[in-house]
Amino acid sequence: MKNKSWLTLNKIYNEDCLNTLARIPEDYIDLTVTSPPYNIGIKYDVYKDKRPMEDYFAWTEYWLRELYRVTKEDGRVCINHYLSISMNGKRCSPISNIINIAEKIGFKFHGLAVWTEGTISKLTAWGSWLSASAPYINTPYEGVVILYKEYWKKKKKGITNISKEEFIKGYSGVWNLAAQHRKFHPTAFPESLPSRCIQLFSYEKDLVFDPFMGVGTTAVAAKRLNRNFIGAEVSKKYCDLAQKRLEEI
Repeated sequence: MKNKSWLTLNKIYNEDCLNTLARIPEDYIDLTVTSPPYNIGIKYDVYKDKRPMEDYFAWTEYWLRELYRVTKEDGRVCINHYLSISMNGKRCSPISNIINIAEKIGFKFHGLAVWTEGTISKLTAWGSWLSASAPYINTPYEGVVILYKEYWKKKKKGITNISKEEFIKGYSGVWNLAAQHRKFHPTAFPESLPSRCIQLFSYEKDLVFDPFMGVGTTAVAAKRLNRNFIGAEVSKKYCDLAQKRLEEI
């Protein structure tokens, strides 16, 4: 096992996630909650969100393989992406591709939660209005793929701090979440999303990882819920904003 001395818990590293992953010891992370770039041309601060679809999913496989290595045997992974979307003019299901890649690597599929903020976009993209010629099927929902490494049941007991109401909402698999203010980040998910994953799938003091931390939403949720965290983010601007949010808690 690699030396752990480099790791500082409760820190977001301003670097490519592959660099961070390469230095994390194997069997180390309890829970990953993340949302990778969508590859649909979103204007992030420094990352260019548009590459050939084949390259995008090859890159996805690369970081998923590293994530598999660093995840504990009873560790869980929650990955947020669109159910259906157009990449470079071609329709695809990112969620399905991620599941297929993850299972090829060795992850086991546990389930899929579907969520919406209640704000449906692209309502005008009918394709062909009132005609069977070429109707556009709008899928405004995102999904959270829930994976695990070897054992779904946790090997050790821990402290759970989830309410009865939140547990019932979580296991339903259809999540209605409050809208997220996106002033500083174009695709920031609502804090209620990582909060729900963290409460459902980890104990207090567990280590939560987000390789695409953005403005720190996963870290903020982890800190509020008495978990440790590690994150990676290529944008210094986003890292600084995340640190400010953490200091304000």
